[in-house]
Amino acid sequence: MPAVISFVSTKGGVGKTTVAANLGGLLAAFGLKVLAIDADVQPSLSKFFPVHYRSPRGLSAVVTSGGKPCADCISRTIFSNLDLIYSDTPDAELQAWLNRREDRLMILRRAMRSPLMEAYDVVLIDTQGAVGELQKSAAMAADIMVSPVKPDSLSAAEFATGTIAMLDDLNRLADFGELFRSGDLLALINAHERTTNARALAAVLRQRFSDHPKVRVLDTVIPSAAAYAAAATARVPVHDFDRRRSFGNSAWNVMHRLAWELFPSQANVYAGSRAHMIDCPLTADSAHGAIA
Repeated sequence: MPAVISFVSTKGGVGKTTVAANLGGLLAAFGLKVLAIDADVQPSLSKFFPVHYRSPRGLSAVVTSGGKPCADCISRTIFSNLDLIYSDTPDAELQAWLNRREDRLMILRRAMRSPLMEAYDVVLIDTQGAVGELQKSAAMAADIMVSPVKPDSLSAAEFATGTIAMLDDLNRLADFGELFRSGDLLALINAHERTTNARALAAVLRQRFSDHPKVRVLDTVIPSAAAYAAAATARVPVHDFDRRRSFGNSAWNVMHRLAWELFPSQANVYAGSRAHMIDCPLTADSAHGAIA
C-alpha cells in the first residue's frame, strides 16, 4: 500500500495546498508514483497542475462508493508519475452525505487500501481549512498528517487549539484498537519571515510540543519567498521554478529537505533521479512517523 499523507489544519490560508502540490511534484520527479487527492470544497489543488486527461468522475465517486475508487476517478497531469483525483464537491453536499454515515471516518482509509492504490508509492490528500467530516475522514486515512503553521500569533493559536482539538477528537476511540487511532501530526513552519517575532513564535511552538506523544514540529522550515506564489501561478512545482542549488533556502533545496525528512528512505535522492526506484523501494512504513 502507498504511504499516505494528509495535509490538515482548522485554519485556512496556511499553505496546505501549496505544500502538498510542491511535495507531490518533487516526489514524482524522484521517480515515485504519486496520487494527489483534492478533498477541499474549494478545489485549489485540482487547479494547481494542468491535466492531459480529465477523468469523468472525481472525489464524490470515491466517497459515495463507500471508499471503493475506480479507474475513471483518476485524472492524469502533464507531469510524469503525478495523477490526480479532483474535487467535484463545491458545496456542503458531500459533507452532509458523510455526516449520515456511521463509517464516515473510515471511508477514505478504506479507499487507501483498495487494489487501485497498489499502483502508487505515495498518496497526498489536501483538505479544507476547517473542521468537517471530509477532513476528518482524510485525516484518519493517513499514515501521518502534516499541518503547515505560519509563525504568526493567529496561526499558532489556531494550531494549538483547533487543530490539536481535532486530533484529540479523532483519537477519542483509540482505546478500542489501532483501527480508531490516527497517525501522528507533524507541524510544518511555513512562510517564515526573517523577523524576531516569527523566530520567537517558532521557538515557542517547538517548545510547547516537544514532549507531546502525537505531535512533533518538523525540522524543515519553509521561508516566506515569492517563488512559491510565482510557481503556483506558472502551475509548475516550485523546485523547477527556483533551481538555485547553491542558495541554502532556495525552493529547490528547501523542498528536497522536506521530502527527505518525511521520507528518510529517499535521503540524497534528487529531482530527476530514477535509479533509486530499484535500490530504495518506498513503503508506508518508510514515511516519517508511520512506524510509531
